[in-house]
Amino acid sequence: MTGVCSAITAARAGVKVILVQDRPVLGGNASSEVRLWVLGATSHMGNNNRWSREGGVLDEILVENTFRNKEGNPVLFDMVLMDKVLAEPNITLLLNTVVYKVEKDDDRTIGRLTAINPQNGTEYTIEGDLFADCTGDGTVGFLAGADFRMGRESRDEFGEELAPAAADRMTMGSSVQWYSVDAGEKTDFPVFSYGLRFDETNCEKVTMGEWKWETGMNLDQIVDFERIRDYGLLVVYSNWSFLKNGLRDNGEFRNRELGWVAYVAGKRESRRLLGDYVLKQDDIDKHVFHEDASFATTWDLDLHFPDSLNSVRFPGREFKAATKHIHI
Repeated sequence: MTGVCSAITAARAGVKVILVQDRPVLGGNASSEVRLWVLGATSHMGNNNRWSREGGVLDEILVENTFRNKEGNPVLFDMVLMDKVLAEPNITLLLNTVVYKVEKDDDRTIGRLTAINPQNGTEYTIEGDLFADCTGDGTVGFLAGADFRMGRESRDEFGEELAPAAADRMTMGSSVQWYSVDAGEKTDFPVFSYGLRFDETNCEKVTMGEWKWETGMNLDQIVDFERIRDYGLLVVYSNWSFLKNGLRDNGEFRNRELGWVAYVAGKRESRRLLGDYVLKQDDIDKHVFHEDASFATTWDLDLHFPDSLNSVRFPGREFKAATKHIHI
């Protein structure tokens, strides 16, 4: 969403923009591939921001989606985003295209990117004066040699009481979301576990899996991302197999079948590119004013950890998250 909004804003200001996206649809975690809703300011109507809303391009997109997509169909939201981008004559859109190389004119200036579309075999050299890294993984910054961090700093480094006593590599995880539908009659599902054994005491008796189905917190969210996604899929299918075949009383699940499973995991955190100033917990707690502030944040401090009960049931192989919210 940051890439879409940045591209539209720049294009309307008269800038010639090339928007590069490594997937066939726009929106990232908000696309139909992952299906995380665009929220933000209202924070589920759960705090003092309940009467707030985003402004600018994002508000324009959400209003358009409300008009054209009243049911909130995630596939139609893909089309709303696509139409918004394609309506801008100053934007050249490159889908299914991956940036893999950065060349610099000097130590501090990116000169050009090299990208490839593996579906049609086209390689691009992209030159420009400004480059916005909206990859989520900080890929362009990383390839350019920017400083970055991953994981959690120690409590003492920035005086943050919410931080661990010792620094570690834990990040928030990635979610493979899914849901089931009522087929109106008994449905079958294959019996399998792939080494992850569920029983009456440890299965998840639910008909859908939202963000809490979160994996990979103790793995590298970049290097191990395929492994993280595969484990998320394994958990979904193994648990569902037990609900359909192993549960003594599976009346709630007898007529249900899997309606959708995300094959692209929704990633929360990986690299953090470093700037001149590191925002600390103290800045949030004390509402510290910064003259060069460029955006407002309306979400809580939202920290994710492996769920303690899930850790007992599946030590070292957790797939559920617990959270700690600090209202700001």
